[in-house]
Order: sequence, then structure tokens, then C-alpha cells
Amino acid sequence: MKLSQLTAFCLVANRGSLQVAAQALKLTPSAISLQLKRLERDVGVTLFQRTPNKLLITDEGRTFLNQAQHLLQEFENGLALVRGGDAGSITVSSGNDMAQFLAPRIANFIRDNPLVNVSVVTKSSPESLNQVLEGQADFGIGKFSALPRTIKGIRLFTSGLVALYPPDHPLSRIKRLSVQDLVPYGLIVLPQNSATRSDIEKVFSNKGLAMKKVLEAGGCSIIKEYVELRLGVGLVHEICIRGKKGSFRVTDAKHLFGQYDVVLIHRNERPLGAVHKKFVEAISG
Repeated sequence: MKLSQLTAFCLVANRGSLQVAAQALKLTPSAISLQLKRLERDVGVTLFQRTPNKLLITDEGRTFLNQAQHLLQEFENGLALVRGGDAGSITVSSGNDMAQFLAPRIANFIRDNPLVNVSVVTKSSPESLNQVLEGQADFGIGKFSALPRTIKGIRLFTSGLVALYPPDHPLSRIKRLSVQDLVPYGLIVLPQNSATRSDIEKVFSNKGLAMKKVLEAGGCSIIKEYVELRLGVGLVHEICIRGKKGSFRVTDAKHLFGQYDVVLIHRNERPLGAVHKKFVEAISG
């Protein structure tokens, strides 16, 4: 059994085409077919059912595929380490409202470090802090009012809230919003356990005003969808709207609910490894 045979097998099994595999490996389809036949001879089972138009992977082939992919991944990991590359895993705990900011940066990091397994779990900022403190996450990203001495914070950006509503909404006639202006209208807000929601409710409470909530949504992108459906006025993070177009008007509300820093946190009692340093650079750069 040869490495080239396993590579050809995985390509054909995943892409369903001798031609595609041949192009990827710079071989002829007949050469790929010959490698598959030799592999079947070596393992002693039929990996593909051959039809006039295509190859169909068998149940035995599907079982073997999992093992073959694992073997190839282990080989690539070992090769990368020998060549000075990085492998490992990173777990990040962050609110889903950070996806607009995080997704493109994490995607770039994964493209540059394909051997690193990255997991992103969705938690509120207090939960993210606990995850990092307890060693369940390598990094946390969120809005933190205070950090213990054992945690190091790196500011990523400063943001605040904006109000979203249809272009023809009565609020569109107001140049500078006040909290009183929002009272008559149903608000679409983030969940009860979020720091942002607590800040909003505190502002209303301090002014002795009642907040009219019509919907509670799990993230800013969902709030945006509800606003476009004309279900209410949305309060979302400015970072989640930057560069986005839609059938709504965006009005600054930072003067009402304040600004905040979004921070990347990690434990500072141990030095960061090479992979983790690269991740910090990718996210904060």
C-alpha cells in the first residue's frame, strides 16, 4: 500500500470523479484507476462499485475512507512539524454577536495554519471568562467589566450600540435620539443574560422609563433580519453593521448606552506557544 494510492482513493471518494482526482494529482484518469485497483488488491476488499458513468463507493470503502483520511492527516501533521510548521488546537469562547468581526480573521488564520484545529464556542462574556479561568478555552472574546490578575486582556476594538429601523419609521425624522424617543416603540434586543442587554435595561431604569420589548434575539444578525421584516426597532452592536447594507436605517446610539472595549483574554500564568501567538496576531492585527 502506497501513500499515493491512499491520496488517490480519498480524492475520488470525496469528489466522485477520476478526472478531478487526475487533475489534482497531475496524472491521467487511467493512472488513477490503476492505483485504485492496486489499493483494492492490497486491502483485499472492493472499495468502489464501477458503473459506466462513475465510481460509487461501497460500504467497505466508506469505512476505509475514515481511516485513510486519518492516516493522511497524521502524515501531513508530521511533515509540517519536521519542516518547522505548526499544529495543535485552539478553543475560543465568544458571543455570537462577535461573528461579524471574528469570522474573516479566523478564516484567514485557518488558511495560513491548516493543521491547527480551531473550535469556537458561543458563550456570554461572563461565561467566556469562566471558560478561560477554568482552562476550558484558550481564549475568550467579549466585553468584560473587570479582569482578575491571572487574566491578560488585549483590546481589539471599541464599539457601541446603534438603532436600526425602516427608512420610513417615525424615528427617521429625529436627528439625535434620546431614550425617551425609544419608549413608544417595541425593541428587538439581545438575550437577557448578555452584558449588552443589562446595560440597555439599566439606562431605561435609571431614567425611570419602561422598555417595551417585542422580541429577544440570539444575535445582531438575527435582530437585523427582524428589523427588515418591520417587527420593531433593533439595538445592535455597531461592529455587526459596519459595511452591511440592508433595507433599514442606522442611527448612532452610543451617546445613550455608552461605548465599550471588546477584549481578547487568555491566562497569563503560562507563556503562549507559537500557534497561540500567531492566533493573537491574526485576531488583533
